[in-house]
Amino acid sequence: MVPRPAAPPPLTLVQSLVNTRELLEDRDDLSTPAGLVAWLEAEGLPRPVRPAQADLTRVRRLREALRQLLSGGAGVPGAVSVLNGELARTGTRPLLQAGPPGAEFAGDCATSLDAAITRVLAVVVTARLDGSLSRLKTCGAEDCQWAFYDRSPNAVSRWCETSVCGARHKMRAYRARQAAGTAAR
Repeated sequence: MVPRPAAPPPLTLVQSLVNTRELLEDRDDLSTPAGLVAWLEAEGLPRPVRPAQADLTRVRRLREALRQLLSGGAGVPGAVSVLNGELARTGTRPLLQAGPPGAEFAGDCATSLDAAITRVLAVVVTARLDGSLSRLKTCGAEDCQWAFYDRSPNAVSRWCETSVCGARHKMRAYRARQAAGTAAR
């Protein structure tokens, strides 16, 4: 599903990671080592030569923590804990630049996967500080949760695609009201 235009760079990296799992189609691009390598290559990130099952588990856990963070729901404290754990594990830290205002991020990067995760975390931290992360959201439909960038003026979009997920939600609400009205008669 590609319902909306992609988030602006560098948020596209976070959006891409979250959207490696598509709930509506029961698809997970990170279900195999080859899938992980393909995603890392597509994003221009460092990749392990032979990712282990532990690498897949780690990246999927990071992905789901990001999904929780973007949803803004009850799982945010747990998601923040996972992200902070990865920041500590990779040694990700900001480095000031001598030139124009800004910072870059470095990590201890014991492995190529650490380096890739450091890049993702750098985007998350920077976007959280400048406020742009608040526009990267997950669809409000429980069976979708696709990551989309909210370009609405007030940043109040709920659905990845109003004509799909929004319409399904509205139809369910309508049917529930109709059923409640029928039962009351």
